[in-house]
Amino acid sequence: MEQTVVKTKQPTGLWLLFMTELWERFSYYAMRSILILYMVYLLKMDKGGASNVYGTFTSLVYLSTLLGGFLADRYLGQKWATIWGGLLIAAGMFVMSVPTVAFLYIAMGLIILGNGFFKPNVVAIVGQLYDKNDARRDGGFTIFYMSVNIGAFFGPLLVGHFAASGNYKAAFWIAGIGMIIGLLTFILGYKKFLPGKGAAPKEKPVFYKDAALWAIVLAIPMIVLYMKGHHTASYISFAVLGLAYYLYNKKAKRVKTENTAPLTKQEKQQIAVIGILAFFSIFFWAAFEQAGAALNLFAYEYTDRVISIFGHSWEIPANWFQSLNPLYVVIFAPLFSKLWIDLAKKGREPSTPAKFVVSLWLMSLGFAVMLLGAFMLIGNAKISLFYLAFTYLFHTFAELCISPVGKSMVTKLAPARFVSLLIGVWYLSNAVANKLAGVYSGYFQKISNEQFFLWLVIVPLAVSGILMLSLKGIKKWMHGVH
Repeated sequence: MEQTVVKTKQPTGLWLLFMTELWERFSYYAMRSILILYMVYLLKMDKGGASNVYGTFTSLVYLSTLLGGFLADRYLGQKWATIWGGLLIAAGMFVMSVPTVAFLYIAMGLIILGNGFFKPNVVAIVGQLYDKNDARRDGGFTIFYMSVNIGAFFGPLLVGHFAASGNYKAAFWIAGIGMIIGLLTFILGYKKFLPGKGAAPKEKPVFYKDAALWAIVLAIPMIVLYMKGHHTASYISFAVLGLAYYLYNKKAKRVKTENTAPLTKQEKQQIAVIGILAFFSIFFWAAFEQAGAALNLFAYEYTDRVISIFGHSWEIPANWFQSLNPLYVVIFAPLFSKLWIDLAKKGREPSTPAKFVVSLWLMSLGFAVMLLGAFMLIGNAKISLFYLAFTYLFHTFAELCISPVGKSMVTKLAPARFVSLLIGVWYLSNAVANKLAGVYSGYFQKISNEQFFLWLVIVPLAVSGILMLSLKGIKKWMHGVH
């Protein structure tokens, strides 16, 4: 029996993209960690209004990837989209250092657009480093995912001191300089390590005649309407726009090019798989994102955070628990990367949908730890910090089974001309999940802690059961892609 030869050494271009993404995430998480403090305490915005602006901003950061991915696929190419994205993000960070509400909104707009260009396209270039069924692909994306967490870990730590002393200008400049470093890393290393990757398409639609582009542009104000709570108006607008786009495509006589040729049946089914798994990932991220709200409050109010060292007592700040997840990822991501390659060598690597199932199990297990801790709360007692530590550990394992693997899945299944756009669709599920996470977090302390965590155990398990029943059909539609 002939043994399958499996490559184990990662492409050198991966490490260039690793450093590029690390500095961009350093920049973003540095800014995000102090944004609401900046709005409330320096700009003197109302806390409720500032929270609404913050939520809208972070959601639009994900939604903008649809526009950036689309423009890269059809016009710019991933290389130039990444460069323009980095420039816009850096500009946004510097503009944000001017302490006025007007400049704040301008800065947010620049960062939203910049992220839309940068985020899906740097991921798309990572996917171009591998063949469809290269066993190194999932491992490579897991290593790439480490860069996100290294940046997310150090960014807030570095700017936190300046923000605490009221020097927000220095903090935002540090974030902007971080993005410039990442951008220069990409530009200077591109020719040597990524030659030909992310090039613009050879055939491009006429810009002003591109109906799909106009549909996306017109959808932006509708998305803003939705985020501001005008749901009925946004639903009607989306329906009218969708109908108009359908009728246009049905009537128009299109010239077939590489970018406008109809999708094959196989391509349609593979795109459907991306949509199905993106839908299931919403439930994962809605649970995972409780970390920034409900679990943060739980750490502050119900967790014994006092530690004693050599007779000296010290209380750990509640928000420090947020650093556990990126720290765990940095520690364990290489192990997961190696695990997928080792299992592939033995022919036992789980399929991408199966990894999603495992991630939901681990998510449920993490909240089972919190449920146990909730039952231990009697009277004014507080529980050990190890409950949160182990919850974040299980959630990190779950994250490593879905986040880098999910991005890898999109690059494997998406038709080449739609890779960046479909990565944007993948990030769209994150935007929806963040909204749902905020809604559910609002029930914290309105219902008992036991009820709150029980639902977070039950729902991921139930969703994983539905996904398991669908595995056979999903794998069939993947057409041999693992």
